[in-house]
Amino acid sequence: MDQTIKLLKVIGSPFCENNENHLPLNEQEASYLYFYAKKNKIALYYLKSLEERDLLETFGLKENFYKELENHRRQSTTAIRIAELFNIENIDYAIFKSLVPFPGTPNDVDIIHFGSSNEYERAVEVMLKSGYVEVKGKVDTEQRMFHDVKTGGYLNPHPEKKDVFDIDLYQKISASYTIYLDKKKMQKHICYTEFLGHRIRILKPEAELVAIIIHSIIPEMLCTLFVYYATLYHIDGMSYDEINEFLDIARENHVTFSIRSNFSVVAELHKAAHGFIPKKLEFILKKVNWNVNEKNILIKSVYIMPYKYSVSAVSRTLLDKFSDTEFKKSFMKQIIYMSNPKMAKWVINNIILRRQRETY
Repeated sequence: MDQTIKLLKVIGSPFCENNENHLPLNEQEASYLYFYAKKNKIALYYLKSLEERDLLETFGLKENFYKELENHRRQSTTAIRIAELFNIENIDYAIFKSLVPFPGTPNDVDIIHFGSSNEYERAVEVMLKSGYVEVKGKVDTEQRMFHDVKTGGYLNPHPEKKDVFDIDLYQKISASYTIYLDKKKMQKHICYTEFLGHRIRILKPEAELVAIIIHSIIPEMLCTLFVYYATLYHIDGMSYDEINEFLDIARENHVTFSIRSNFSVVAELHKAAHGFIPKKLEFILKKVNWNVNEKNILIKSVYIMPYKYSVSAVSRTLLDKFSDTEFKKSFMKQIIYMSNPKMAKWVINNIILRRQRETY
């Protein structure tokens, strides 16, 4: 059995009332599935599914589980500490792409700053005075990356791989200078939530899922199983009215093609693993249509994940974004800056790296 499908059967789905509860055949397969899950950013979720059946010790993964659990706890602490600081300082923000409705631990904590450039600089100053250090040269032009040294300690030098104590602070939601999501349109979707007893600002699930999906195509160009489960759980938690609002947000941000591509991959994966496509996913695909090309590429790849979006899917996503004024202006700015050979080389190398890598 293909390892992706095996892994999805072991973990299950929020749309399956009685998950099939498939199990690894032996310790070797259990270990392989752990590393495969780790590659797809769902290591904790996989191990938790075994822990709930009291099988961690059987498969020799108990120590790995506690390690993944501790990483998740540390990242939650990172999110809570920065949220509380920004709440006290009245900084206009929302945590996004970082807190999901299943046991998932992304690379770092991402934050949109909704204020002006001057207010952004004040947010940076507040962080630098509160136990954060800036990590230079690790993120795109419109973002700055910080490491929480108060809880995570000093890292000198900071490793290439991101850390659970790292925070990306976005002034614009962009790849280099190209803005792929207009924060002004997302600002009306901010809400407060209780997270582990703390009040933090996030995006409503309808807007959050739009952000997760477009980010997986621009700039990442990869759909991980983290995105698969984020899609399933967010949609499962929505009413049909909320799903329509989710589709409206996608249309407003000119990312409907991204939704089509993502849901074609997610629906096909769910069908292959569990034998059916959930009704809510069918509802969405009837609205946006299937991306048959992405579905067929996924099948031909024997469901290898993360799934690498085709060049045509990425190109069409960019083309659709030209209906967005903010994107169009930023893209022109990108072209101007790429007249600098150094900038052009950086962008081209980045694109090549993202097309070649297996995960991020």
